[in-house]
Amino acid sequence: MTGRRTYCRCSTVQNYDYDEAAQKLRCYRRWLQNNIRNLPHQKIGDAVAFCDCELALIQAMSTVLPDGVLNEDDGTDQEPQETAARHLTTIRPSGARRSRAVS
Repeated sequence: MTGRRTYCRCSTVQNYDYDEAAQKLRCYRRWLQNNIRNLPHQKIGDAVAFCDCELALIQAMSTVLPDGVLNEDDGTDQEPQETAARHLTTIRPSGARRSRAVS
């Protein structure tokens, strides 16, 4: 099977089990187990293993970018201050809060 694991650039094999991978990703083991069909991993018999490259792919797959983070014209990152300033100018107050005094 040629072309498999071409994404892996690890110089030494360092496989992690569910618990170790969850700890490195700072997620729940159960989340990894529930989503294993959609996540890059190694299947060795019944055992599942993750290398650092696979954990990096999972992290990239799970990254959420708010609108406006990337410049749509050329796909490059905008300056953080420029993006923040643009978003801050669009924020409007929702209205005054009214508190009821309890007597």
